Amino acid sequence: MIQKEILSLKKELALNELNLIKLFLKKRDSQSYLAAHSLLVDQILNKLWQSLEFEDEASLVACGGYGRQELFPFSDVDLLLLIPKKVNHSLNQKIEQFITLAWDIGLRISHSVRNLDDTKREIKNDITVHTNLLESRYLDGDKTLYKHLKVIIHDSINPTQFYEAKLKEQDHRHLKYNQSAYQLEPNIKESPGGLRDLQMIQWIGKSSISKFSIGHLKQKKYLDTKNYQKLIKADHFFKSLRILLHITAQQSEDRLLFDYQNQLALLLKYKKTTHKKRSELLMRDVYESINFITFTNEVLLKKLNPKKIQKISQIPDSKFLINMNGWLEISPRFIGRDITPFIFDVFITFQRYNKLKTLGPNLMTLLNNAANKINPSFRKDKQQQDKFLSILKSNDKVNRSLRIMNKCNLIGAYIPAFGKIVSQMQHDLFHIYTVDEHILNVIRNLRRFSKVELKHEFPDCYDLFKDYTHKHVLYLAALFHDIAKGRGGDHSELGAKDVDAFSKLNHLSAHDQSLIKWLVKSHLIMSHTAQKLDLSDPKVIQVFAEKVMNKENLTSLYLLTVADIRATSPHVWNQWKATLLKNLFQYTLKYLEEDNRSHADLITKRKAKAASILETYNIGGHHYKTLWKSFGEDYFYKYTEEEIAWQTRLLFSHTAPTKPIIRVRHRPNGEGIEVLIYKKNTALIFNKTCRFFDEIGYNVAAAKIFTTQHDYALNLFDLLDANPKSVSYEGLFKFMEKELTSRFENPKESKAVKLSERSRQATHHTFDTKISILQIEQSPIYQLEIITDDRNGLLSLISEELSKEEISINHAKINTLGSRAEDTFLINYKNHLKMNEKKISNLIKKLNAAIA
Repeated sequence: MIQKEILSLKKELALNELNLIKLFLKKRDSQSYLAAHSLLVDQILNKLWQSLEFEDEASLVACGGYGRQELFPFSDVDLLLLIPKKVNHSLNQKIEQFITLAWDIGLRISHSVRNLDDTKREIKNDITVHTNLLESRYLDGDKTLYKHLKVIIHDSINPTQFYEAKLKEQDHRHLKYNQSAYQLEPNIKESPGGLRDLQMIQWIGKSSISKFSIGHLKQKKYLDTKNYQKLIKADHFFKSLRILLHITAQQSEDRLLFDYQNQLALLLKYKKTTHKKRSELLMRDVYESINFITFTNEVLLKKLNPKKIQKISQIPDSKFLINMNGWLEISPRFIGRDITPFIFDVFITFQRYNKLKTLGPNLMTLLNNAANKINPSFRKDKQQQDKFLSILKSNDKVNRSLRIMNKCNLIGAYIPAFGKIVSQMQHDLFHIYTVDEHILNVIRNLRRFSKVELKHEFPDCYDLFKDYTHKHVLYLAALFHDIAKGRGGDHSELGAKDVDAFSKLNHLSAHDQSLIKWLVKSHLIMSHTAQKLDLSDPKVIQVFAEKVMNKENLTSLYLLTVADIRATSPHVWNQWKATLLKNLFQYTLKYLEEDNRSHADLITKRKAKAASILETYNIGGHHYKTLWKSFGEDYFYKYTEEEIAWQTRLLFSHTAPTKPIIRVRHRPNGEGIEVLIYKKNTALIFNKTCRFFDEIGYNVAAAKIFTTQHDYALNLFDLLDANPKSVSYEGLFKFMEKELTSRFENPKESKAVKLSERSRQATHHTFDTKISILQIEQSPIYQLEIITDDRNGLLSLISEELSKEEISINHAKINTLGSRAEDTFLINYKNHLKMNEKKISNLIKKLNAAIA
């Protein structure tokens, strides 16, 4: 083929692809576009094949998505070049030339070259090859060779083995996406509930039913008319969305990234509302389609299972339920009947029998249909209320039952407020799931506390949960804690009102109502206290204990808080947060159980415990008497007994050193690294330290900044370990000590701090920085709180800006939640002067300008 012909074909392909896209944007017919795009590529490949005069030497076969005539704008053109057993040099040259020319023309070719024997072996060894060829389509060349291929494909299929292998493959794929597509940037092809799950239905159908097509599903034994139409609508919606995604990204992109969501919403003509952006409305439709596809995938794969049912038995005490191979299923004579009055009985039965692993497809369909029939009269029915609470009070399958109920839209039907947050996004830079998915993840985490095989995750939570007598209260608190998200206003306060309404309607006891309401209203206070305040300060523990009031509230809140934070994102939870929460729980419990709660008494006990630790190292009071006197009494409010003992061991013979003393160690009883800095007090110590940690890639989790009575800086930094598996700690600690000492002794001119780029989520979904400064009880100490999107260099920048304003940092708690930073500082103005309103306002403006 001469160069002129190649250029002509390339131009023809590009022009026609552009015209097809224009036509699609005008008519929005995804099926027509995909078929027309496949036909266009067919024609180009046919011309190319014929120009090389293959004749009947080989067969050209379309496979995969291209084989089923669903070729998306930037998808690969999947080809099999089927060759005879014996191949001469001339044929090899033609094949190489064909592939090269296809790429030169502009086709994204994914190809394999095999003979029939090779293909037979590949089909036997690789389920993906078998699946790919299941949708093969003849394009050109030797038809006889292609007919032999079809026979091999057909004869190689063992429907039961194929079904089991594909089901296993789907499970692995779902695990890759954490068993959830309800993430803020779902992959609409591969995630659970995506296009691949729809294709899975067709593959299973084709493997066991002759000439199977999606139209077969219209039969009543598979889907009723309503659900069939919903399936076709979801299929068309996702195909249109994927076509637009490829066009927008100008590449093969299947993730609904923040970069594209707003543009896609514009193309699909979504209009923003008072409370929702157009992209949020688009994503709500995406999640609702995902939910329906996930449900339908499970139902149809169970119905299309080629394996014969081996064992059916009647469920005792039930007229309409049977055990079908471990599935709880509806008896055939009840199919099609209204089971609305027995919805909750299904799950009570499911929980009662361990041998029941899941629900059968016919029963799931009836439950899904019954969700629309749950009305105010049903919700007021005392029997139904008792049944629903019975499900929550069960010792088994609570999480699994609620998951199935949500899949069948039953939770939102029974608790209408829950229905409003199904498929609702959260753009707070740390929740990565929709609100309903997050809530169910919280309940899953609570249930994990009950599993003896998972005791190692949280031994203390396991022990507390085991002795917790009213677990249903925790599950209800989890169901309601974020139920008011997206309404505007304080979701904790609004959620507490929903608890009142639910409790009154469902006749909950005064105790349960009060505790659930308090938990929903207060579900953020423990994480706020642990992650933002100084837990070594007895006043902080006292204030928190007064809010918690009693041991039952404390235990309930601790269990709910751990489960809640772990359910936001895999990237938010770490051992540092676990240690903070555990310490707060233990300190508060001790405070609640003690009779003498004076601060002075607590400090006396703290000194005694530190002294006791020091005695084990043969260090007596006479060794550190001068040191402790130089530190002053406020020091003992700042540090724990363990920290006091460690610092005293290091410093008792260095009360007033002329050179900085820097020591680094692993944090005791927790994740990360601890860095102690002790030197004569000078300006910019905090700033220089933060800059150094930024440069070496370590994040500061907390910092205690203290100035002794003899004007020495005694600062303690807690760092999150950046490379816990690939570092020599001995070398790292020596490097940190040497480098920090050098920087304090030999100050150098510093460049201005530059923040790293914002995350894509913060860029595409406006996240307003919030800065507040509050005076603490008429003292010269102020609490500065900064909530913004997290970026490298943020802490250095903040400390630099504060230094410019002659403001010192006394304490810092750095709380990173995914891509969101919630940093809290205790600060004071020069010479401990008070700041007037104008000074505070100007400081907030300058910090905002620096961070923006």
